[in-house]
Amino acid sequence: MSLLDLSPDEVLTTTRAVRKRLDYDRKVERKTIEDCLRIALQAPNGGNMNSWRWIVIDDPALIARVADLYRGGMDDYISTFDEAGYPGAGVEGADRIETSTMHLRENFHRLPALLLPLIPGRTDGDGGPGHVFYQASQWGSVIQAVWSFMLALRTRGLGSAWTTAHLWRERELAELLGVPHEIYMQVGLFPIAYTLGTDFKPAHREPIEQVVGWNGFAPGGAEGS
Repeated sequence: MSLLDLSPDEVLTTTRAVRKRLDYDRKVERKTIEDCLRIALQAPNGGNMNSWRWIVIDDPALIARVADLYRGGMDDYISTFDEAGYPGAGVEGADRIETSTMHLRENFHRLPALLLPLIPGRTDGDGGPGHVFYQASQWGSVIQAVWSFMLALRTRGLGSAWTTAHLWRERELAELLGVPHEIYMQVGLFPIAYTLGTDFKPAHREPIEQVVGWNGFAPGGAEGS
């Protein structure tokens, strides 16, 4: 398939979390997903061990069951809110994020495909010496690949979003898909669908002067410069 005419900088700055603009009715060919995964698997990973595993779900009946777990996990998360509601309510664009999240929730069962990345080892233990090291090493061995997958989708006119709500019911999804839960940790759950239009733009971000320190910590400004 032909790729969008985007420069590398455009791909990197316009690959968004897409929910409302996913085309829930258009089929995604397996070859397209495999092409994106081949690119993703070129990402760096710890020791070049290639210990990750990837599950693509494209059976409609199975997607419907996963959607139930996703919605249930979201309910579990919402039940933890206090009277102030969603913790990120004060962030710019939070209202749009909330409506798009609810749109995805309502249409999750209609998605053409889903991606479930797995990494061996669990970071939900009791901690201890070296815990942060091992945690960073595990996540650092898969996050680049997932982002590469999302970039590859973007260049082909598809989109996704990094969702984690189902992780409140991770064990249930592991049982559904035959994943050895004690060995493999689920990274997230990623919709795969064509987008309605391809004209995405950079999102709001804080100026680098507020978040970047040179040779030291910058607490909300340039004090670290």
